[in-house]
Amino acid sequence: MDFGDRLLQLLEENNISQKEFAEMLHIAPTTLNGYIKNKRQPDFKLVKRIASIMNVSADYLLGLNSDGISLSAEELSYISKLRKMSDSSRQIIYDLVNIIAQRNM
Repeated sequence: MDFGDRLLQLLEENNISQKEFAEMLHIAPTTLNGYIKNKRQPDFKLVKRIASIMNVSADYLLGLNSDGISLSAEELSYISKLRKMSDSSRQIIYDLVNIIAQRNM
């Protein structure tokens, strides 16, 4: 999954149109479309702004976790869903994952 794919997924998950997001970033919609279609690459400053607005890390946008390992589309989708949950719902997921992990040890 490329940068543009992740960006498009975030826009869809947050119900933000490309035009709206381009306005938020103060760039032309055609420029944003170039990023989404992976025909252009944003500079570091813009990657940081996108990450801040979308409440994700630059690593997420670039497809890397903190260890530099690429995440699958399914893993990215779960992370995005988890981030939208309430604190109490997230804690239930964390507890469940820990229980399952202990059983598999």
